[in-house]
Amino acid sequence: MYNSMNDKIMQAVLRAGLCVVMFSSASLMFAQNETDDTETETAVAAPAKKAAARPTDNYVKKAITGYVYDAATKEPLAGAQVQALADPRYAAMTDEDGSYTIMVPEFVSALYVFCPDYNGVQIAIHGDKNQNANLYSVKVDNAYRNGTDLSIAHRASIRNSSAVTIENDIENKLNASVRTITRGGMIGQGSALFIDGLNSLNANSQPLVVVDGVIWDMQYNRGTLHDGFVNSLFNIIDPEDIDDVEVIKNGTSLYGARGANGVLVIKTKRGTSQATRINVRIYGGYEMTPSTIKMMNGEQYRNYVTEYAGTTPTFEQNGRGDYTSIPFLNDDKNSFFYNLYHNNTDWSKDLYKGAFTQNYRVNVQGGDDVALYNLSLGYTKGDATAQQNDFNRLNIRFNTDINLFTNLKTALDISYVRTAYNIYDNGWASDYTGRHISAPNVLGLIQAPSISRTAHYIVYENGQNILKPSNDMSGKNYTDATNPFTFAEALGGSALPNPYWILENGEGDNKNYQEQTQFLINVAPEYKINDNWKIGDRFSYSIDRTNEKYYVPNNGVPEIYVEGLGTIQSIVSSQFAKETTLFNDFNINWNQKFGGHNFNVVGGFRFSSYTYTISSIKGYGNTSDKMPNISGGLQYKSSTGLTENWKNLAYYLMADYNYKNRYFLNAGVTMETSSRFGSETKEGIKLAGVKWGLFPTVQAAWVMSAEPWFTTTDAINYLKLNVSYTESGNDDIDSYASTSFLKNVTYLQNATGLIMSNIENPRIQWETTRRISGSVQANFLNNRLMMGVEVYRSKTDNLLTKKTVSDITGFSDMWSNDGALKNIGAEVSVNAVLLNKKDWVWQAGFSVGHYKNTITDLPEGTEMKLYALDATGKETGDPTIIKGYTSSIYGENNILTAVGKSAGVFYGYKTAGVFSTDEEAQSAGKYGYLRYPTGLADASKSYRNFQAGDVHFIDQNGDGWISEADMVEIGDPNPDIYGNFFTSLTWKNLTLDVLFKYSLGNDVFNYQRMQLESGNSTWNQTTAVVNRWTHSGQITNVPRTVDPNSSSWVNNERFSDRWIEDGSYLKLKKVRLSYRIPVSASWLQGLAVWGEANNVFTVSKYLGVDPEVSCGNSVLYQGIDAGYLPQSRNFNLGVTINL
Repeated sequence: MYNSMNDKIMQAVLRAGLCVVMFSSASLMFAQNETDDTETETAVAAPAKKAAARPTDNYVKKAITGYVYDAATKEPLAGAQVQALADPRYAAMTDEDGSYTIMVPEFVSALYVFCPDYNGVQIAIHGDKNQNANLYSVKVDNAYRNGTDLSIAHRASIRNSSAVTIENDIENKLNASVRTITRGGMIGQGSALFIDGLNSLNANSQPLVVVDGVIWDMQYNRGTLHDGFVNSLFNIIDPEDIDDVEVIKNGTSLYGARGANGVLVIKTKRGTSQATRINVRIYGGYEMTPSTIKMMNGEQYRNYVTEYAGTTPTFEQNGRGDYTSIPFLNDDKNSFFYNLYHNNTDWSKDLYKGAFTQNYRVNVQGGDDVALYNLSLGYTKGDATAQQNDFNRLNIRFNTDINLFTNLKTALDISYVRTAYNIYDNGWASDYTGRHISAPNVLGLIQAPSISRTAHYIVYENGQNILKPSNDMSGKNYTDATNPFTFAEALGGSALPNPYWILENGEGDNKNYQEQTQFLINVAPEYKINDNWKIGDRFSYSIDRTNEKYYVPNNGVPEIYVEGLGTIQSIVSSQFAKETTLFNDFNINWNQKFGGHNFNVVGGFRFSSYTYTISSIKGYGNTSDKMPNISGGLQYKSSTGLTENWKNLAYYLMADYNYKNRYFLNAGVTMETSSRFGSETKEGIKLAGVKWGLFPTVQAAWVMSAEPWFTTTDAINYLKLNVSYTESGNDDIDSYASTSFLKNVTYLQNATGLIMSNIENPRIQWETTRRISGSVQANFLNNRLMMGVEVYRSKTDNLLTKKTVSDITGFSDMWSNDGALKNIGAEVSVNAVLLNKKDWVWQAGFSVGHYKNTITDLPEGTEMKLYALDATGKETGDPTIIKGYTSSIYGENNILTAVGKSAGVFYGYKTAGVFSTDEEAQSAGKYGYLRYPTGLADASKSYRNFQAGDVHFIDQNGDGWISEADMVEIGDPNPDIYGNFFTSLTWKNLTLDVLFKYSLGNDVFNYQRMQLESGNSTWNQTTAVVNRWTHSGQITNVPRTVDPNSSSWVNNERFSDRWIEDGSYLKLKKVRLSYRIPVSASWLQGLAVWGEANNVFTVSKYLGVDPEVSCGNSVLYQGIDAGYLPQSRNFNLGVTINL
């Protein structure tokens, strides 16, 4: 069925594509005729542009007069351009005294005034005289453009960026429009991005990305081999190549089944002048060593482990006896292994370093009457602050606009990018089943500080064996008698790798390495039939390749036993992925002016085809760290692979109307189908054998300040109202979700077979988001105060969720469209010019974003039944029913998805401190002590009491037991408000920019602290555990240490509000000082130097290193601190040369 749907879509595409072929053929024939005519005159003459004709209409004209001034000095501006808004046919220029007279039709209601080195401004026409304009220097943020955006424009120009990826610029300039959550300090890893709340649970919730008119597949959900590493396609776009970024929230229906999460429209730089211009930017930076968590020292750790050892089954059953039988616990200074285990090693100290970055960018643009071009070349190389992690990128881009003939032009863009990483595991994995803990930054925290970092060997000297230190790193050979890392095995634990051996033997292009390349070609011809009709097409082909190697070495790594495999040590893995994309967008455009009535209609079809293949292989037992190759000698080899093909076809029709640039109306509809959709979706229409989704939109705007009765003064200069309704979709469905298919599996490492992998659901479809919004945009006080307010409400239906199915299917659930959620929110932005003098300019502003997300429906039968327990521990009474389910993400059943709750809320136990005394514990429950259900059949062992030193969990239902029925919502990762505020001060050619970022009201699950303060293993703990409960009467919030296999263990470390923290923060993100050196030379157009500091400081109550955390792209992975490499304070110095 899947292939059949592909075929039907392809047939529809071929029929539509015939139109493109006919258009292309006709254009070429016409172009050939034009060429022949030209060649009869001269073989080298280029087609000349026609001079702009003066308007020859018969409209009744009116003369408008006024003056144009410099807003700072109040002096008149000569040579300023004055024209009818969005209509350059009616234009004039100011005289030396700044005066102008312009003849415009009577229906013209506004003028646009602009001048080099000044921002343009709109002025509403109220009368024939004294229509004056004050222009602000380009040092001030621009508030107007030569046209009108129906809704508030969320747009940022990218100039002099020091970012490695564009997400950092979006974070700094558009954080209220796009909530950005930085993925940590690993260079080039960017941010998770969310526009106007969360519109999905299980499908992708990040925005659609359109680059130069081409929709990119950002591979948000593609996995990588290394923990804490994201394969981000944003890092293949050099911010230096970007001209501007626009955030589209309303009117996303144009993008059909892919626009529900908002759209980021990225435009790269193009040639704008025939004069050859060369721009060179060179800058470098230094990032400081990151902050680390304070861990116990050697003595504190030994005390902790001694106490912990007493709770292990070995000591519980046999008595504590003499600890001296375990060398690690023997404090006799004369004991043989004393120097091996009595140290004070800071394992994290040398895992980090100060890191340097270097960036070289060259941009050349120019052209002639025939073509304009923009050529850019960039190279970036940067080290991460984690040892032996780095990133480099080489990119080249050529954009050109060619006037082929009088009415035929085309854009031609070609780009090539290569990025490469040397990477290691970063942060905590959610599960270590069948593998080592191999992230150096994690091992640096949990490795025993009492162990010697240098190796000791037993040597025979002077008639006796002695333990002699060496210059080698310890723990190279797992089976050595002097390998200190095996001490944990005597206490029932597992040995940990030496992080420095992982770094030593894991470096190399064939070990821990990732490389990504992209080649892209983008062609956009346009044929102008006449002044009203145009035909255009955009064709793009791209190929993305990713190659990743993963290696855990043999030396310095202990053996571990894996259920189903056996004993393993080193791990070798390789993964290769390739995606090819074909994209075509054909359109016909009609525009017409009838007096004050302006019409623009565009219709067309858009086709995209994606083919993604991925293959990986994994093996164990490589014995030579110098040759970690996939070979037949590896043990327990396994391989996986996947090929996905999906296609989208959309027809769209969009119409714009405005009357006198005062009233605006936009309406349109997109009809889209995809091979991912089922054949029997409950929504949409069926045509040509496939289901199509319909996505309408309507927007209206009213520029109130352009009304004749509205008297604009210095108090109110501009006022616009907007309302909109938009329907759009999210088609991020598994490509095979609508079909049944088999997959290959390996059995007992020898046999292979096929098993059912999915249940067909022909009703699977896109998620549908319906959005209503309204906004007000206003400028006050002679355009010195600019404000925008937007409110919205959206509802997503047909939410992709997992639906419970009958056990006889062999599955627990299947994909379905049976859920719904809603978002309500607002955004406010304010920008003010506080000081505007000849030499001094000071401006400041802020932005605030807010959303409230609520799940309103889930599939029928999706519910949790929670029962109270009787005195014997059996379920009793009527259950408490929650319509929802839990997910296990860095925990067990710790993320709640339920009707009436926000997406991604934390679900666990509430606490009331630690029992100080046994008397306190004995009076806490219905039966005296609170009870922990063990699940054992033996009635005498069916529960354990919470005693002094245990956590006092809140018994929510009062049944005397601490069970799943006592779990409640304990935190919400969604913020109350978030945004930026900034200030910029300019004195002559010197400019100081200061930028802050904030987030308030969001909670963080500190998973790393949970691992480092649980007190239930031989791992090193934070210094907070020094204050653990040790004796009756002690007041503390850290419970006693106890082994999970102990008969007194009651799971004090379970998921609870102990690990939930306030993640609110205020960050000084950037302080930049730049100076434009005054130069005057024919060959040198400009010279500027600048320096900046980033991530200067953070104000937060959060106990971790950085409260801004995201451990994945999914909605449910936000607000979880998995201990990734944090951002650090960094400094950049650079020079910009304009030739």
